[in-house]
Amino acid sequence: MSAKKVNETNTKVFEDENTDSGFLSGPLSEQLLSSEDLSTEAEAPPVPDSDKKVISESLGPDSGVIEDFSECLVNIKLSDPSPAQTTVPLIRLDNVRSQNDLPLAILFQQDDDGDTQLHIAAVHGCEKSVGTLVKVCPDKAWLDVPNDYGHTPLHLAAMSGQATVTRMLVIAGASVASRDLAGETPLHKAVAGNHTDCLRGLLTPVTDRPMRKLSTVINQKNYKGQSCVHLAATAGRVELLQMLVFYGADINAREGLAGWTPLHVAARRGDVALARFLLERCGGVAKDARDYAGRTARRLAAKNRAAPLFANVDDSDESDSEDEYDSDSDTETLYEKIRQSINPINVA
Repeated sequence: MSAKKVNETNTKVFEDENTDSGFLSGPLSEQLLSSEDLSTEAEAPPVPDSDKKVISESLGPDSGVIEDFSECLVNIKLSDPSPAQTTVPLIRLDNVRSQNDLPLAILFQQDDDGDTQLHIAAVHGCEKSVGTLVKVCPDKAWLDVPNDYGHTPLHLAAMSGQATVTRMLVIAGASVASRDLAGETPLHKAVAGNHTDCLRGLLTPVTDRPMRKLSTVINQKNYKGQSCVHLAATAGRVELLQMLVFYGADINAREGLAGWTPLHVAARRGDVALARFLLERCGGVAKDARDYAGRTARRLAAKNRAAPLFANVDDSDESDSEDEYDSDSDTETLYEKIRQSINPINVA
């Protein structure tokens, strides 16, 4: 089962979003985590990349495992589906004495869409199944196996609003820095879906674990050039933006196409609540920041209802002659213009 089949509105991935020139998502140094950031994750064994399938070839007919498989499956039970449940019941383990009692790799075998049992349990919020699978997982790297869309179980939990499962996976050691085919981390998914509790579960430090430096991950750009603060600003989510800033997000980050900061986005949208938060309550905002066309936020808000908020903002060095370069209409942003002019190359 793929994420696309479960929730079509949250998991659409376009072909032209699967590549990145490096310009939009930033230089390579911004994409890599330091060893201090996620030292514990760096020690995990690499994920087997033989056809992207976790199940080992050693489970073939000649390995001897199949002969004893019926005895191994004595302790496996299928949970009864609830009346509202329409999916295949998940595997549940009872009374497993040790990891040697069962070929555990089969529980993490990927289906035709690259999903494992953990992917399916995470997207549906099956907390008991997730807890069992995390407990018996012999290799922490298996928690971050991507499906064919690049989504790890943590991506699916965050995008479907499963806050408890999201937190369970973070505590278990799942990586918050994994990127899907659109270049997005689980943080992007939580912000895009307006899942405040999921975002909190991703960012809150884990007890009895060294404090993680989230600055690299939280400011990571997707392949559209947007970091989490741009997604929150575009959706007008003041609470999410406030949480991101609290955990160290760069409030003056520029998105990769027009060079807009969150203040530019709020001004262009005429979002009074968001613009007021950025101007009056959020410290460190660069009020005179300019985009790649040399325009300030006050200039973008000149013709909408957010204009009065910028009355006291000083950008007097901006000349009236710049009007000839401002070709944005009331219904079309520079980003939309550039995107419409892009013709994806079909290399199939």
